[in-house]
Amino acid sequence: MTRQTAENRSEAGEVEESAFDVPADSEPIVCPYCSMPLSTERQRSLHIGLDHYHESTDREQEAFREAYAEEEKELSRFRIVALGGLVALYFGFLLVYALLAV
Repeated sequence: MTRQTAENRSEAGEVEESAFDVPADSEPIVCPYCSMPLSTERQRSLHIGLDHYHESTDREQEAFREAYAEEEKELSRFRIVALGGLVALYFGFLLVYALLAV
């Protein structure tokens, strides 16, 4: 799903339906502020927190903070795993070079 741009908004502030690919057989979760279709409740919470934080309710702000913290944990784990993979790849190439360069 692409991030909306100014061209994708109508004069009333609504998002044009053609701006997003939403399968016909699915029910998207819609942002109550800009009508942007989203696929999960977590994406809705993150969208509202990032794009409509000052307009949102306390409950929506709390849901945003929880979703953001969860996302940050997942990204931190991904970064550590990716770094470990790169280090293993580096030492693998170093070992192959050391064995074949003789």
